Amino acid sequence: MSLRRWIEGTRLSYALRDPRSGFGRVPDAPTLMLRDLWPGDALAGERMVRNQTSHDGVTRQLQPGQWDAPEWPQAYRRWLQGFTWLRDLRELGAESARIRARTLVSHWMRIPPMERTLSDPAVTGTRLASWLGCYEFFAASADDKFRQNLIAALIMEARSIAALMPNALSGGGALSALKGLLAVGMALPDYPEFLERFMRLLDGVLAEQFHPDGSHVSRSPEEQFQSVRDLTEMLSIFQTARHPQPTTLMDAANRAAPVLRAMRHGDGRLALFNGSLERDAAFLELVLNRACRTRVVAASIYESGFTRMTSGRALLLADCAAPVAHSRTAHAGMLSFEFSSGKQRLIVNCGSSTLLGWTQALRYPAAHSVLEAPGLQPVTFETDNSLSHLPQVSRTHVTHEGAHWLDMSHDGYARQGGGVYSRKLYLGREGHTLRGEEHFGPCEKPTPSLIRFHLHPSVTLEETPEGWRLNTEEEVWLFQSDADITVEESVYLGRGTPEPSRQIVLTARTEATSSPGDKTPPAVENPASESENAADLPVQADTPDEQSAQEAGQPLNTDNVEPAVPETATLQSAPVSRPDALSTDIPEPPKLPYTAAAASAPTTQCTIHWGLTLIEA
Repeated sequence: MSLRRWIEGTRLSYALRDPRSGFGRVPDAPTLMLRDLWPGDALAGERMVRNQTSHDGVTRQLQPGQWDAPEWPQAYRRWLQGFTWLRDLRELGAESARIRARTLVSHWMRIPPMERTLSDPAVTGTRLASWLGCYEFFAASADDKFRQNLIAALIMEARSIAALMPNALSGGGALSALKGLLAVGMALPDYPEFLERFMRLLDGVLAEQFHPDGSHVSRSPEEQFQSVRDLTEMLSIFQTARHPQPTTLMDAANRAAPVLRAMRHGDGRLALFNGSLERDAAFLELVLNRACRTRVVAASIYESGFTRMTSGRALLLADCAAPVAHSRTAHAGMLSFEFSSGKQRLIVNCGSSTLLGWTQALRYPAAHSVLEAPGLQPVTFETDNSLSHLPQVSRTHVTHEGAHWLDMSHDGYARQGGGVYSRKLYLGREGHTLRGEEHFGPCEKPTPSLIRFHLHPSVTLEETPEGWRLNTEEEVWLFQSDADITVEESVYLGRGTPEPSRQIVLTARTEATSSPGDKTPPAVENPASESENAADLPVQADTPDEQSAQEAGQPLNTDNVEPAVPETATLQSAPVSRPDALSTDIPEPPKLPYTAAAASAPTTQCTIHWGLTLIEA
């Protein structure tokens, strides 16, 4: 055992001594009654009354006193031990729900303090905040013995957080741990050491958790959401106690909330990067409204490693940085993007899940709308789920009169003999055209490559001589490419459970399969190159039906853009050959990672162009 672990163990043993031992006593009730801010689910509460839990689509039977099991996913253990489900019982409101809540809390308190699962201060902090937030519901009318046991448990477990922080925890959970420490400190002012410890740790934790622009260091929209919610709850505790709110805490919330708004699609739900779920739009809006009085959307999320491009009704979010090495939920989705129009998502990533067999598979490039090189991986997944051999990622974003040009690249495959992958995206000024150029190589050895575009389950595909029609409730988009197109089964887990969907897969054409009669529409060029003056170049319009060119005498808007301007790139689309007709049967979710039906022949380098155009609105 290391000296550090021995010291932490000793501090924890001292912290978990019963405050009622000797001549000690504890208050009969909290001095300050806190209020849980968030609504619960009455149906989930009804299941809890019947000794059942439902988490991530899996129903499990509760066993008295059982709070851990080897076969349980970590996410389920954290949820069960965090007691956030108390709000579901409160939402149900029946006396049976109150008794059930009290019984389950009693089962936890019967565990000897040194045998409780307290090694994760984030879970402990969540539990303490849940107990105090729902105290009036389940504990205020309980007998004296229950309430005294609860207060003693609050003190001991808050001491465990103080003993383990900050060394025992890194990542987004640090805010949850501080939240529990603050809740106990405010509710039990006779123990001022908890509030003092919170104030000493606060500034350091906030500096570690957030970039200056307010984005969370994990690069995960899910972690951004959870962090904003924790900040909101801490601000509410200060407000309830009529205690001055720390300036650093208010500043963090005011910076983080606009970034969270920027990471949502037009449907109000989260983009799916690095372990995120869509989340409920109404709940997201509730959290945001309580976190920040203004409805500002961050103009730039550059430090988060994402690029946000909007034109008309169209929104594109792209992952433009390497994943975080120490994150257990980070995905190898560099250069992937999601695209939506209005409230309709079209191109998505597959999402994330804690279900057995899905967690790891969804981290690979095949589960993202990006290039995959079968047999090669751009990062290395270690046995502890962290990442190593992270690639170098570059990006340049240029805007001009409402149009966007994004140039990205990474060298993740190069160390394995593959090439550098570069992706150029153009979003037209009216939001009616999205065009892309994909380049992979040069490779040291012939390497197959696939470009995947996962579609939202609500999008239906229709084959036409011109290309593939993407049909939504409000619009129809046409997808074209100069590559071979196949349509494969996919799966979508953005809402927590697997849903069958489709994906478009592009493979580079060989001379034998290319059509000699293909005609290429006019190229869409970047507004500047390294060798030319940007002010002298015309910018072409979205489609041939629109105005073909504009005077470019106005300067480019390059806010929050790296100094280098991308070289002129031709982004074009062409008619495609017709693959076999699609089956109308809904497919079963495929096993991951995906395998293309017809992978391209290995090449030393390839370039693919594609376009997505709005044809009916």
